[in-house]
Amino acid sequence: MRLSWRKMGDFREEDMYGPIKRFFEAREYVVKGEVARCDIVLVKGDETVIVELKKAFNMTLLYQALDRQKISNLVYIAIPLKAFMMRRGHILHILEKMGIGLVTVAMDSALLTVEAHLLPNMTHGRLNKRTKALLAEFNGRTFDGNLGGATRRKLLTAHRERALHIACVLEKITESSIAMLLRDYNCHKNTTHMLPRNLYGWFTKVKTGVYALSDDGRAALDDPQFAEIVAHYRKDVEEAVQS
Repeated sequence: MRLSWRKMGDFREEDMYGPIKRFFEAREYVVKGEVARCDIVLVKGDETVIVELKKAFNMTLLYQALDRQKISNLVYIAIPLKAFMMRRGHILHILEKMGIGLVTVAMDSALLTVEAHLLPNMTHGRLNKRTKALLAEFNGRTFDGNLGGATRRKLLTAHRERALHIACVLEKITESSIAMLLRDYNCHKNTTHMLPRNLYGWFTKVKTGVYALSDDGRAALDDPQFAEIVAHYRKDVEEAVQS
């Protein structure tokens, strides 16, 4: 009897993210994980698509997909191929009635093949507040630093990425005024509010309008989860200092 490469259930939801990301990137979508509580968000032109991941087809997944339809009409669910094949007709009937698309990942195969079985409702709705907030977060992140479906991990948000940029500057020049961060280091305009608020405790106030990096901020720069982002901004800061 042939043993499967991966037993059903012997994986995490986030393990499905990589194959799905590659599948949609091959179709020219920009893909980012864990954006505004959505597992995966895809953007191509004026299309905003949401994908929710689950290891099984259940009511929780359907509730999530219905909620995401309030943000975008283009919603997929993604489940393992084996879970789909167990109730294929039943699943397709429900999703077609609801206007929800379906992709599967062959998690019991070394190839991790992704298939699209059903397209979502293709009617474009008007942008609402939740859609605009989702796109603002999506476009505010330079990097895709999250695994869709991941839990118990610090999420890379646009705010955290901007804070890492500021931290990289302060690591290099010790202390700075907000005006200098904006003018000389191209930090985001929200720096004006971020430093006084100090959400993560990464900064210390030296005097009015001048900030330095705290011990927690130095530790954040050593977090391996954000190594790629930190390397990018350290390079940017070095170039700014030398210019």
